[in-house]
Amino acid sequence: MKDIVRLLDNISYKELARICGEEELPKSGKKIVIIKRLVEHLPEEKLRSHLIEFMGIGKKIAEHNYVPKHRIMNEKEIQELILKLGIKRWQLPKIFDKDPMSMLIGAKPGDIIELTRNSQTAGESIYYRLVIRSGV
Repeated sequence: MKDIVRLLDNISYKELARICGEEELPKSGKKIVIIKRLVEHLPEEKLRSHLIEFMGIGKKIAEHNYVPKHRIMNEKEIQELILKLGIKRWQLPKIFDKDPMSMLIGAKPGDIIELTRNSQTAGESIYYRLVIRSGV
């Protein structure tokens, strides 16, 4: 969490106030008070997604040619997938919740992400990843 506080401290007062407004938190007070308010009221994943958005890297990452399309599957789709593959949920390959694309789409531990890759030789292929909590 210290790294997030450090990153928030590098953001302008105006941008911090904008984030507070989006999250329906009071946006007045000194910069350190606003940072403390954000850290106390928002989960770490939400703060990281705001930082990614602020730095402008989210759109650049998602639109890059080599980054597959990511989508969080709903529970019905997950049950159908588990039955089709004949596996347990935990047997799927993993992806960390701190992965930039996981954070960008708002994935939480326990979610399953469907990745759609396009290839000139193989065409479209679909992969699945179980979101797990990062140790960092």
